[in-house]
Amino acid sequence: MENILETPRLYLRCLQLTDAVRMSEYRSKKEVAHYQSWKKYSIKDATKRIQQCLKFTSFYLPKTNYHLAVILKENDMMIGDLFVDVVNEKVFVLGYTLDSVYWSKGYGSEIVEAFCQYMKETYHFQKVICYVYKDNQRSIHLLKKLQFHQFEESYFYHDVGYMKYL
Repeated sequence: MENILETPRLYLRCLQLTDAVRMSEYRSKKEVAHYQSWKKYSIKDATKRIQQCLKFTSFYLPKTNYHLAVILKENDMMIGDLFVDVVNEKVFVLGYTLDSVYWSKGYGSEIVEAFCQYMKETYHFQKVICYVYKDNQRSIHLLKKLQFHQFEESYFYHDVGYMKYL
């Protein structure tokens, strides 16, 4: 399978059905789910989502959303995933989930920065938006480090919107 992009330590590729067990494993960890919209993420949930993602052949079409696998080069381990929701031809929403074992090692900022650059250079996107829960200080730190700026706060969802012009 062809890699979408590579960084010094990671690569990004499309999800495969064989990723379902691993995806369920890290997404079901209590500390990971705490910062997401789910409490448990079953193998069935992962398989269903991967099957949906396998239908997409383009990463830039408006009104599409998909996940991509974040892989550690040194051992080909899936350490997380990116969620991409294409709003229109200029804007996309980006989400990221990493296994807690790999937090605070710079992997999140490495893959988010590289993916934003990829979307700018390859598809000419101009803006990226990320939403994080207000208590997710690691994620807020990551976004600020990459020069994202807060633009809204949701009291209903208890999250904060950050954006960056590319």
